[in-house]
Order: sequence, then structure tokens, then C-alpha cells
Amino acid sequence: MEWNPDVKQKQKGKNKTLRIVLRVLYICFAVFTIMAVLAAGVGAGAVSAFAKDEKIRSKEDYDKQLSGWSQTSYTYFNDKKLIGPMLTEADRKLIKSPDEVSHFLIDALISTEDREFYQHNGVVPKSIARAVWQQASGSEVTTGGSTLTQQLVKREIIGDNKKTYARKVLEIINAIRLEMFYNKDEILVKYLNSVELGPGAHKIRTVGFAAAAHGFFNKSVKDLTLPEAAYLAGMVQLPYSYNPFLGEKEVKAGTKRMKYVLTKMLENGKITQAQYDEAINWDITKHVAKASDFESGFSKYPFIITAVEKEAANILKELDKNNPEVKDEKVDYTRKVRQGGYKIYTTIDEQLYVKLNDSLKNMRVPGKYVNGKRVKEQIGATIVDNKTGAVLAFVSGTSFDETQIDHAFNVERQPGSSIKPLLVYGPALNEGLISPDTMIWDEPVAKPDGTMYKNANNKYKNGPVTATYALQWSLNTPAIKLIRKLNVQHAFDYLRKMGMPPHKWDGEASALGGMSQGYTVAQMTAAYAMIANQGVYNKPHLIERIEDSSGNVIYDFKQHNQPKQILSPQAAYQLMQMMREVVRAGTAQKIIGNGIPGYNIAGKTGSTTSYKDLWFVGYTPEISLGVWSGYDDNYKNADHDFSQQVWSRLFKAAAKTKPDLIKAGSNFNNPGGLTSGKCFECGRALPAPEPQPGQPAQPGQQPAQPGQQPAQPGQQPALPGQQPAQPGQPTGEQPQTEQPTGNPQQPPTTGDGGQSQ
Repeated sequence: MEWNPDVKQKQKGKNKTLRIVLRVLYICFAVFTIMAVLAAGVGAGAVSAFAKDEKIRSKEDYDKQLSGWSQTSYTYFNDKKLIGPMLTEADRKLIKSPDEVSHFLIDALISTEDREFYQHNGVVPKSIARAVWQQASGSEVTTGGSTLTQQLVKREIIGDNKKTYARKVLEIINAIRLEMFYNKDEILVKYLNSVELGPGAHKIRTVGFAAAAHGFFNKSVKDLTLPEAAYLAGMVQLPYSYNPFLGEKEVKAGTKRMKYVLTKMLENGKITQAQYDEAINWDITKHVAKASDFESGFSKYPFIITAVEKEAANILKELDKNNPEVKDEKVDYTRKVRQGGYKIYTTIDEQLYVKLNDSLKNMRVPGKYVNGKRVKEQIGATIVDNKTGAVLAFVSGTSFDETQIDHAFNVERQPGSSIKPLLVYGPALNEGLISPDTMIWDEPVAKPDGTMYKNANNKYKNGPVTATYALQWSLNTPAIKLIRKLNVQHAFDYLRKMGMPPHKWDGEASALGGMSQGYTVAQMTAAYAMIANQGVYNKPHLIERIEDSSGNVIYDFKQHNQPKQILSPQAAYQLMQMMREVVRAGTAQKIIGNGIPGYNIAGKTGSTTSYKDLWFVGYTPEISLGVWSGYDDNYKNADHDFSQQVWSRLFKAAAKTKPDLIKAGSNFNNPGGLTSGKCFECGRALPAPEPQPGQPAQPGQQPAQPGQQPAQPGQQPALPGQQPAQPGQPTGEQPQTEQPTGNPQQPPTTGDGGQSQ
């Protein structure tokens, strides 16, 4: 038999046509069978017949997959002014009702994507058959066979973009079932929220038409014009091919697609000829948003956004502790904060934050050369409202461009002698061990290893000094005596109550600031605010309230955090009196006391071994301000005065910006019931006073008090500048607090104390 190529070719054509017809018939049979069976209420048989691995989803299953979508979260200042969106890879804002959407957009989508949306039950069989025929036959002209419901299923339920007949069957099954559980408006809203349209002018990927309207045109989805709506609707199938921010090619293709959408809207009777004629020549390049329209919160306030993100993540984690649904799940709380659709209301005062950070811009920042490269010192500072613990403003570092380390909230540094009021003198006053005028002998005191604790100048009074004087000049040996009398662990309990637990290796040397880890500036500032607030502690916080995407308050600081009484009002007031002497005539006199007259400022300096850390934490009746300075890499010999210079600048800027908050001349409230004359080292013979020239000592005469006399109980301390410094203050080098040894059997050694300026 002779071979005939024409016959062979004809046979191949017949076979191909037969395969196409069979495929179309298969899909049509599947559609009609599934619709009939589902309509009769027998879903499992239909599913198993065409997709044996597919489960029968309930409404609860669909609810779970079609809700809880990520949304962009936003954060706000304390006056509810927007700071900006949280960091996120995708911008998304959920539409809740078709009434929130421009009718042009809905009409454009239905005219182009699903003309029979309000008539079908999830699928349109003839459209499916046509699409299958075009695909199978390799037709150059193809039309979509998927309804809006099917597109929603493909995007959010199946998540499989492979063009197989099995996937198409699954799509059909789920589309029909969705129509059984939801009405048309509900399906439309879910569809509007599911479509990704690529990056907008802000260079963030947009998901959903609300985000797209904002990212592409910087407007609400409700306010989209006809050509804007037509352009976005035309992007649905190929968002990156039509994205106007990606290049001229995409603009040209997108404009052509927009004209197609307008034509379909005209054919469908959704717009008039006049509307069509006006919109058809619209140029998108003249109407899209500009990148400058989207100054993000992060670009303007990077430290605020990152600090709020961290605190919010911790809050959400804490809220979930007793939630059985997430108990065993691994939750990315940072991602949840960014994409949970939250509104996060902070305690930050924008004006105060800006003025404080601006006040340091032209300040000389000390530095040194390390391996041929100049390294600058860093700073961390926080201002806390004494009565609430709210962080009103902060400084995280000298520059975000130079370092992204947040020195206000994230860096723990040894506190040096700034810990003494919190760990030693406050507890001693509270326990009734001392009063401000109590006499304590300043003399050599042995460490557990047999060596001696030292004062800053390696000298001792070798006699009694008042507790006020010991704190005023940061003497070491009186502090060691007091913490031993208190019991070290009992003294640590005062810190534990404020969320500042010591390290397991910390011992009595902590009284001098020699601690294994230390504390953040925010922690130290809030602890000092406790003293100013009559001994009542409030946790330092940046976030006042969090609302979910529906406006429900899920977190309120006041409801989740209760104030704690740490010191009695009397102990706190007398501690304030003692700390006023630090500023008026002690280690902070030169820069703080003399430099800021007219304000009642109490505080304490602190420095550590080789000046690796320098502190000043001070407070007025209204606010507390803490400042740390030093090098990130713990280099020695940081500038001795820098922390106080920064404190002075920040305080002056804050007082000028908020004079109604930080009031000149305001006084601390005297609670009454103050004590004096407490005996600490009872029974020790006091040295005889030195006779005045030409005047012998009289029998029974009281010894002279060393140094400056403290304010009497109930007496307001004099304001800075009213009295000159008194003689008798210690002299010598700055304090030297050694780093912990790291041996849990032996407390860290220290030599800190003395004058820290």
C-alpha cells in the first residue's frame, strides 16, 4: 500500500479536533454535573468524581481563608496625628462594603471580567466552554472563562495557577459552593480586597483596590474617576505588564487596555458616549501620584517606627499568652504588627520629639580615632511623664544614618553611681535605716576578697558624713555599708518591682554601679520618675492604645498596667531633697545646677570604669529626663561632661517647647511626716570638733558636720544659684567602676563612687 502524507496529515487533524471536542465535553459535563449534584445537596460525590484529593470546605473553612487578610498598620502621635504606616512589603487596606468604592470601578470590573456576575451561580458554562476551546485549539484570540467568583477562588482558596483541567474543576466546585454561602456583595468585597496590582508611587506592592487607589493616585477608592477606575480594572489580569510606574512600555500597554475597558463599559451601558469620549484620551502619566506624596513614617521618624514596632510586638505576644488558639503556634509578631491592620496610638509628642532631636544637630559630638577611623560617641535619652510613665520624647542616637542602634530603648549599659538612689539610699530611707542627716562613717571597707573599696580620689574622711553628703559626692564606702545592712537581695527587690531584675552574678558591688548587664535609658528614667511621683512607679511605655482593623480596642495601657508603690511618699520626698544637693552643690553643680537656674531639679550622675559610660538622670516635679553617653564598642575615656551637656541642651529645649508642662519654680509636694536624726552606726564615738582659731572647744559641743548641710525635713531645697558651693567637697579623679569579673562566685569589683561629673 502506497504511503500518502496528505492522508496522514488529515488523520492527525481529525485526532486533534477529536481531543479538543472531548476536552470541551469533559469540562461541560463536569460543570453541569457538579452544578446539578451541588444543587441537590450532595457535594462529596461530585468532588470525589473529579478531584479525589479535594476536601469539602464548610463555610467556616471559607471564612478562615477569606478573612484575617493582612492589612497595613498605622501609628499615631499622642494628639492622634498620623506618624505613618508601619514597615511592610505590601500595602493593604480592606474594603468593607461596595458603598466604599467608586461605582466606576465596580462597573469597569463587571463589564470587563464578569458581565453576568449578578445572574450566575459562580460559573458561566458557555464562557468556560469557549475558553477551553480557545486554549485547546491554540486560538490567537482568547477570552477569560473565569467569573469574579472563580478568580477569587483561584487567588485565595486554591492558590494554584497551573492551567490544568483538574485545577479548573476544583475552581468550579469551590466557586459554586462560595455562591451558596455568601451573597453577591460579600463576594464582590472579598474580590476587591484580593487583587494584587503591583507597586505604586511609594514603591510598595499594593494588594486590593483601596491600597491601589492610594498608591497609584493618592486618593480614596471611593473618589476614583472614570479613567482611573478603568485603568485599574484593566490591570487585573497582568498587573506588572500594565503598571505605569515600571516604564513607557507598560504605560502604552496599560493605556491600550484602559481603552478596551472603556469600550466594554460603553457596550454594557455603564457609561454614555460623552463620558467615553472624554475619558478615551486621558493620559495617566499626568495624573499618577508622585513618590514625594508618600513620605513614609519610617523615612521621617525611623527610630519611632522601629521602637513602636518592637513594643507593639511584645504587647501582642503578651496578649496571646492566655489564648488557647495560638498557644502552640509560632507567631511572627513583628509581621503581625506590620500587617495586622492595627491603629497604634503612641505617647510621643511630635513637637517635643522634633525639638529635642533638633537641639542636638549642631552640637559637637566627641570622638576618637580607632585604627585610623574617627569614631563618635553615642547618646541615648528619654523624657518620661512622672505621673504616667509615658515616654513623651526620646533621642536614640546621634544619627540614624550612622547607626541604627536605639540607645534609648535597646541598649543596656552599666549605670555607675546613678543606681545609688534606686538600690541604696531610696530603700534605706524607706526601711527607716537612715534619714538625710544620718551620720555614716566614710572609711576603708573590705571586699569579700580582702581588698578594699575605694572612693574616687582614693581618700576617705575617716569620720562621719551625712547620708546626704555621701550621695551628694557619691562616696562608695557608705553605699556598701548601707546595702549590707539592707541585705543585698532585699535591696534588689526594689529593682525587681520596677522590672529591673539584677543578673545572677550581681552582688553588693552593684551598689556602686558595677553590674553585669545594666539597664536601658528608658528603664533608668522611669525609675527616677518613681521618686518624683511620691514613690509610685509606672512602667515606661510608648504605646497608649491599640485598635484592630474594626476599631475595637484590644490594648489599653492603663487597663493592663497598674501603678506600684515602691517607696513611701516620705522616703521619696527626702530622697529628692538629698538628690537636690547633687545638683545644687555636688557632682552636677557645674553644668546642671549653675547652668539651669530657676528650676527645681534633682538628679544623680554616674560613670563607670575608665569612663566607658557617663550618665545623668534628673527630674523636676513634672518630668524625668535620663541621658547616657559613651561608645558603642565600650572604648575607654568617653568625654566626662558630655552626658550632662546633652542633658542641659535637651532640658532647655523641652522647657522652651512645653512651658506649661515643665514649669519654672514648681515645687515637689511635701507629704508631711518626715523623719530626722536616724542613727545608723549607733554607739560609735564621734571625733571631737576641731577648735576654731583662738576659740577652744567647749565640753559637750557637737561635732561639726562635714560638707554642706542638707535641707531640713519639710524645707524646700534652694533653687540653683541661690547659694554658692560650700567647702569640704571631695577632690580627685572621676569615679572608676570596674567591669564585672564574670565569676558567679565572686561579686564584680568596683572603685566607682566619688565625683562623677
